This record gives sequence, C-alpha cells and structure tokens, in this order.
Amino acid sequence: MKRTAWIVLAAMIGTALAAGCKSEPQPGGKQKVRVGLIYKATTNPFFQAMEKGAREKAKELGAGIEVSGIESESDADKQADLVRIMLNRQVQAIIIAPASSVGIVTPLARAQEAKVPIINIDNRINKEEAAKQGLKVATFIGPDNFEGARKVGAYGCDLIKKKLGEGKKGKVIVLRGIDGVENAEARRRGFEAAVQEAGLEIAASQSAEWDTAKAQTAASAMLSANPDTAGILCANDKMALGAIAAVRARGDIGKVIVVGYDNIDLARDAMKRGEMQATVEQNPAMMGSLGVECALKALKGEALPEVTPVPTQLITAEDVKAGR
Repeated sequence: MKRTAWIVLAAMIGTALAAGCKSEPQPGGKQKVRVGLIYKATTNPFFQAMEKGAREKAKELGAGIEVSGIESESDADKQADLVRIMLNRQVQAIIIAPASSVGIVTPLARAQEAKVPIINIDNRINKEEAAKQGLKVATFIGPDNFEGARKVGAYGCDLIKKKLGEGKKGKVIVLRGIDGVENAEARRRGFEAAVQEAGLEIAASQSAEWDTAKAQTAASAMLSANPDTAGILCANDKMALGAIAAVRARGDIGKVIVVGYDNIDLARDAMKRGEMQATVEQNPAMMGSLGVECALKALKGEALPEVTPVPTQLITAEDVKAGR
C-alpha cells in the first residue's frame, strides 16, 4: 500500500474520532489543554514518526503537547520516572507507549488518582496487572501484533519453502523483542504460528531486546550453531538490520531469508538491496495522531472503545522496489 494511502486512511479514521473534539482557541487567554506523550526508543524512526503524528494532530486541534521518551526500549524504570515528570508538568492526559507492560502500571495508577486519563498506544498494558491496581485505560490504540507477525512470518516461510524445494523441512531462527512485554509476546506467538503452519522448524529463538547490536550478536551465535538456517524472523526492523549484518558477515546474503516488523526507512533500503524480504507497516504516525484525539475526547468525558484498532500491512521487497 502506498504511504499516501496510509495518510488518507489516517484522515478518515481521525475524522470519525475527532467528531465533536476539535475546538477553537479559548477566549480570554485561557490556557489550552495540554497532553503528554511518553514513548520508548527516541533513536528509533518508528517512534519519531509517532511523535510527528501526535504533534501535527495537537497543532491541528489547538492542544498543547509535551513529549518525552527513553533512549533504550529496555529502560522501563526511566520511563516510569517520565510519568511522574509529566504529572509535575501538569499535563491533563497521558498518551503512552510503554516499555514494560507490567512495570508501568504503578506510576500510571498514580496518574489516574490525579484524575489524568491514560491513553495506551502501540504496546498494550497488561490487563491483569492493571485490574490488580485499579488502572482503567481509556482506550488502547494499536495493531494486532499477533496477526501482523503471523502475516510476515507466513510470507517469509513461503519464500523459504520455495527456495528449498518440495519435501525439505527448512530451519528458521527467531529474534524476539523484550520477553514479557505484550507486543513482543504477541509477535513471538505470531511467528511460531506461521512456522508451524508452514511445516518448518524453529532451530533457535532468542531475545535481542529490540536492539540492532544485540541482534547481530545473537544472530551470529545462532547461525554458527545452526549453519543450515534458511530464514530469520525478527520482531522489529532494528533487529532485522542486526540479523542482516550477521548474515552478511557469513557471506550468506541471498541465501537466508530475513523479515522484520515496522517498515522503517533503513529496512526499506535493505529490501531494495535484496538483503531483506519483508516487513510490516503498522503506521506509528496514525497511533500518535489518534492518541491525541482520544486524549481530548477522554478529557471531555466521552466514552471510548476498549480498543481503537490500527491496521497492519505486509510490505514486501517487491512493494518497496515498486515505490509502494
């Protein structure tokens, strides 16, 4: 799907959600509504796009926005501190893409006690822990990570089967996100389902915590232990880039199928070069935009659905080469 089509889709969904939400500048010099966006991995283009979408929507709707993020996706403690900082900045709603699905619940519950509604985007907060601490998220905005991973995993497995030929059971390795985090676990399950459905074998699976360097190290070790690996399924594109580096070091570019998740520009470049075969678009800009819209609706006391879905789209190397 062309990126312009995603913009049109975002606008269509946004119009529906924003009905009754947009407001004119307030008279008498009153301070505008201020929302806070907290995300993870400030160096990841995926979250940079999320921030851009949120800022653009806040400007469109006349809202103020404070944005903070952590450098490493594994630094859940620092992200918890950012929640407290946002409260000190007196934001009226918090939009958050949590690094930890469980660890973030306590600080968010405190924010809720201060009458600050919580909009959960990208990575879903753990329902059991939220119920235990009485946290009621206004809505979750994000994709079906299981289905997205199953989709790209199935595509990669199909390529492997075609490459190996009839009757050969190929081996794949999996690079997981941070264990215990909701989106990482959903993508792991999606990959496992795709491999099982294809009749292939997972030779090894390891967490690289969404990180490129860690993924290169892990992939190198797993490839050495399993030199007949036919494919690598990566739970995000940054890890896919690390996997590609490991494959390249072995002189196996073109021999090992690599797929990822997020559709960042560096992954698209790798697909143009034939180093990577597919990824998943889950439109982070739309998540940021919808996060702002839903935050403003929550502040007006409007009911929101439990889940505000964001669609996923399989992006293949052929799509990228064709400019899609």
